[in-house]
Amino acid sequence: MLCGVQILFSGAAPGAADERGVAGVLGILDVKSGQVVHRTEYTPPAGLYGAPQKLQFTGFCFVGGRLWVCSFGEILGFDSWPPREPSARITLPGFNDLHHCLPWQGGLAVANTGLETVDWIDFEGSLRERWDLLEGESGARSIDPACDYRRVADTKPHRRHVNHLFVLEDVLWATQLRSSDAVPISAAGPGVALDVGMPHDGRWIDGRLVFTTTNGHLVFVDPQRRRVERSVALAPLTPGLGQLGWCRGLCGDPSALGRCFVAFSALRRSRWREFGYWIRWHHALAPSRIAHYDIEAGRLVASWPVGEGKGDVLFQLEALAPERWL
Repeated sequence: MLCGVQILFSGAAPGAADERGVAGVLGILDVKSGQVVHRTEYTPPAGLYGAPQKLQFTGFCFVGGRLWVCSFGEILGFDSWPPREPSARITLPGFNDLHHCLPWQGGLAVANTGLETVDWIDFEGSLRERWDLLEGESGARSIDPACDYRRVADTKPHRRHVNHLFVLEDVLWATQLRSSDAVPISAAGPGVALDVGMPHDGRWIDGRLVFTTTNGHLVFVDPQRRRVERSVALAPLTPGLGQLGWCRGLCGDPSALGRCFVAFSALRRSRWREFGYWIRWHHALAPSRIAHYDIEAGRLVASWPVGEGKGDVLFQLEALAPERWL
């Protein structure tokens, strides 16, 4: 029996040519009915930053009654519910391809993916501290304080590609896609290698740290010992699909221990490459969707497509408190 849960998701409406989003998306999935009961799209004012950018909503967090959502060069605050139009904006010239924000010491910690930093800002938009993930590395890029990075469309290749933030024993941590690990940011210490794939989101679920990898694994980490306890490949739990798509978002099911929701985005491929894909995997490209897994039972409970056609590009998931249900 499906639970009465509503899931807030972030992402992008994709363009026709590639994965570059043409609008940021916020939506709410009602699990019991299987319907997206709210969906809104956002594009920044024309000419605000001046560069052809990925227009997408990535990570988000709640602070008090306000929802803060990351986009390419800004963090938007939404006070109304359900979220439709932003009522606040934090933007700095040093922002580029933001991927997540998290409440941290009276402000926000920000995964500044394009600059390969984690930034601590206050709600007035001042940079309080910046942790450089490439500090001390030979040949690493330098950050130009005079540059408006909001106008730089792409800073790749990245060495780390920070994705998601979480807190472990009062220390700020981050996942790093390119180096396949999670590392402490605000204090020195060893990180955790995630060898089965490139990590995206790291979340607390049922008292354990759980990470998604983009190739469709859930990795469970012992928070005290800082080591991997278990990895679960989701493809064998998903009938009819050998290739799941790009896996990012994750949240626990508040109504059932051992269950979680996982977000998959459709791979964006040209028509001629899809023929070779069919030969290899024996099925068409899977659409973007939110899937509900019972990890302890080892099965897929349900799955819901999100977006038109192949679907939206999906990022973060969050199970909403009942008072926010629509």
